[in-house]
Amino acid sequence: MNKKKVIGYVSKEDPFHDKVAYSGTIYKLRESIEMAGFEVKWIPYNTNIATKLLYYFIIASIRIFHKKICLTYFYYRPFVKLCAREIDKCPEVKECDYLCFPLCAPIAIYTKNGKPYINISGYTVPDMFDYYSHNVPQKAKDMAIELDSKAAQNAFVNIRSSNWANDGLINYYHCDSNKCHSLEYGPNIDTKDIRKGQAYNGGQFRIFFSGVDWERKGGKIAVETVEILKSNGIDAQLIVAGPKKCPEICKGKDYIDFVGYLNKNSANDYDKYLSLYENSHIMILPTKAECGAIVYSEAAAAGMPCYTYLTGGTGDYVVNGVNGYALPAGAPASAFAEQILSDIKNNRLPSLHEGALKLFQEKLSWEAWAKRFSKIMQEATA
Repeated sequence: MNKKKVIGYVSKEDPFHDKVAYSGTIYKLRESIEMAGFEVKWIPYNTNIATKLLYYFIIASIRIFHKKICLTYFYYRPFVKLCAREIDKCPEVKECDYLCFPLCAPIAIYTKNGKPYINISGYTVPDMFDYYSHNVPQKAKDMAIELDSKAAQNAFVNIRSSNWANDGLINYYHCDSNKCHSLEYGPNIDTKDIRKGQAYNGGQFRIFFSGVDWERKGGKIAVETVEILKSNGIDAQLIVAGPKKCPEICKGKDYIDFVGYLNKNSANDYDKYLSLYENSHIMILPTKAECGAIVYSEAAAAGMPCYTYLTGGTGDYVVNGVNGYALPAGAPASAFAEQILSDIKNNRLPSLHEGALKLFQEKLSWEAWAKRFSKIMQEATA
């Protein structure tokens, strides 16, 4: 019997127990790598308190005196070097065949253990400027691009969560396309817990909005869309989950059910979150910037059609006419309402419901991710 290959999973958070870090992605990626047939060992890293305080002091100074934004410390060279030093001290590294750097690959540049590494991320840095990250100092941009490009160019395998991000590796960094792969993230819900909803067939029309960042996720457009639907005779109800505080535009409106932030590490919150998918008919997420939100995969798992903007990596998760529609970026609420009304009138929601379930099975589940990852690793080592 062949011994399983061992992948060292580099993460500050515990990937075996923390289901919240990076919206659950750290936990689910680890689980999926195991599903692909590998043994996973957690390679934790940290830096001392004095170094952290220095970093946060630098960030605060830049924000206060220069009105600029700092990127995460994975793109700050002194911090990355310290993290790499901690990893090299970890005795479990010797037992690993590969190291995996999920969302933190720049650390790999400065490790000295000689292990081939897997670089997993949802984006390529140049795409983030003036998209997710605004008003970043030029020096910070240059450092981030340098670290991100070196991490990608030296990786054994690069995995990105969308074609948009994967194309960036080739277009910006000229990485070997044979080493670059697009694998969509699955849901932050265990497959056994998924509760399939029902296609809309009259009565109250329940529309689900899920996103912590109300502004970026397009909450105002979602509310305006529901109002237009109501003015056209649809008994529409908007369910809002994610924001920690109720947005002003949602207050005092009986057609908005504000659920707020739900912690999936809490059994009660997790159960409530599952019920929102089960009891809603469609998802609306007019997001202004998106690498590829896992809520699209969660919606697909429940058979819920999605309506969003075509931006970033969304087109890999929401396919027009299959599991919903990705409208042109910047389209007004009236465009969302028009598309939804047309789908109701022409009875397209049942086929979109079935299309979502099929797309989930084919590529938006973690099981599908694991199968594709296994194949990529086999081909890379052949």
